[in-house]
Amino acid sequence: MSSHEEASVSTRKVVEIALMRFSIDGFDETRLEPIAQESGMSKRMIHYHFGDKRGLYLAALKLAIAQLRPEPQDMELESTVPVEGVRKVVEVIFNQIMAHPHAVRLMVLENLFNYGGLKDSAPLADQSAVLLQMDKLLMLGQDAGAFRPGISALDIYTIITSLCFHRTIYHASFSNLYNMDLLDDVNLAGSRNLAVDTVLAFLTSNLNSQHEISYLQPRSDADEDRSSSVYDLDTDVFSE
Repeated sequence: MSSHEEASVSTRKVVEIALMRFSIDGFDETRLEPIAQESGMSKRMIHYHFGDKRGLYLAALKLAIAQLRPEPQDMELESTVPVEGVRKVVEVIFNQIMAHPHAVRLMVLENLFNYGGLKDSAPLADQSAVLLQMDKLLMLGQDAGAFRPGISALDIYTIITSLCFHRTIYHASFSNLYNMDLLDDVNLAGSRNLAVDTVLAFLTSNLNSQHEISYLQPRSDADEDRSSSVYDLDTDVFSE
């Protein structure tokens, strides 16, 4: 490949290929050579843009998080009825996650093996937009008496992502033990309905909440500075 052709290869393409390779092979087994060959960007230029394999891995993690996050406009509501609003938002989040299986796999691997050190590093993305619409719906529903108090948007998001990730983590086990293909279209629809009905049942149940705001609480060190070099896909540079 000529230098002109190589210059036309976007870093985004390299990161997309890296995301797929890391999600399939894991961090240790992934090599830069196949990524360079498939993307058309030389190893030298990959090192120039990303520093090293871990830098590329962090960029892939950031892309995975972005792929799993719905666009804010997709979550805009056509109805002010809280139940219908929650139904739409849950479906949008579910569909977005299910559309990116490699991103799901990569996040599972990172949470198991901590290759990128996510637990103690600075946030790779601002997730507030994901929770904003749900927060509005919960307040609307609670004010109207449709939803019980003591439930936060993050509680709901936890339920949705748990059910979504279940399909990736357990599909082989369910096939073996229960003769069920979690990945087929029928069970995709069933899993979506399960997520919606679970969330709505949770919100509208008669259970007495033992929590003022949320079932889940932030870490005690949430306000401490957590820094890490992170590759920015938009500006094509690392930030400290």
